[in-house]
Amino acid sequence: MPTDIFRLFTSLGLSETETKVYFASLNLGPAPVQDIAKKAGLSRTATYANVESLQNRGLMSTHERGKKTVFAAEEPERALAHFKEQVHDMQEKLDTLNNILPEIKLMSGGERPAVRFYEGTEAMSALYNDVYSVNPDSLREVSNLDDVSKLLDLEVLQEAKKVLDPSKIKIKVLHIGELKSKREGVECYFVEKEKFGKFHGDIWIYGNRVAFISFIGKMMTVILENKEFADTAKFVFDVACSAAEKE
Repeated sequence: MPTDIFRLFTSLGLSETETKVYFASLNLGPAPVQDIAKKAGLSRTATYANVESLQNRGLMSTHERGKKTVFAAEEPERALAHFKEQVHDMQEKLDTLNNILPEIKLMSGGERPAVRFYEGTEAMSALYNDVYSVNPDSLREVSNLDDVSKLLDLEVLQEAKKVLDPSKIKIKVLHIGELKSKREGVECYFVEKEKFGKFHGDIWIYGNRVAFISFIGKMMTVILENKEFADTAKFVFDVACSAAEKE
């Protein structure tokens, strides 16, 4: 067997032992495993394992000959079809990787910020769980209270109250929209939406995190973990509060 053919099959995804078993079987025709093992220069145990692997790939078959079980390699055309299928599957995976590459890059460690995305029903729960795990001494929130009251159900709001306990966390809220009830211990600052325009979402700043919540369409939360970004957001928030009306 020419060496280049052997290397071609291994380069296309077969292991060296799978390739030895395949070509030994192809050369012998239907044969018992001990004959294939001898031809391939492998132990019977190793040959059985590779025969099973090749069967899973559709490159070997088995049938009974009298009282003996014999194995046979599929024709090379089947091997070609198998490798084409592998290439097609790999291309699909590469396309998927290409589509999510920006998200993967954001997961890089080192000095880059860690970013997590949540959508749908888990968007708010993930945020509450993160605040609970960080256990910050303070939390700053920029909020459209009209959106909060219209788009968040009562169960979500009750969960927020459990996590955001003013007796444990110093909470400041800079908001547009109507403040229907003020929680004791929470500092609230009002901004006229007619003066600065509207937005549809929330921003939470706590610990070394900045979280962005979107209420329009499918709810989405993005949690950015980076001390420099969090410190910058805190500075901007505090400056904005100094120019807003305290309630």
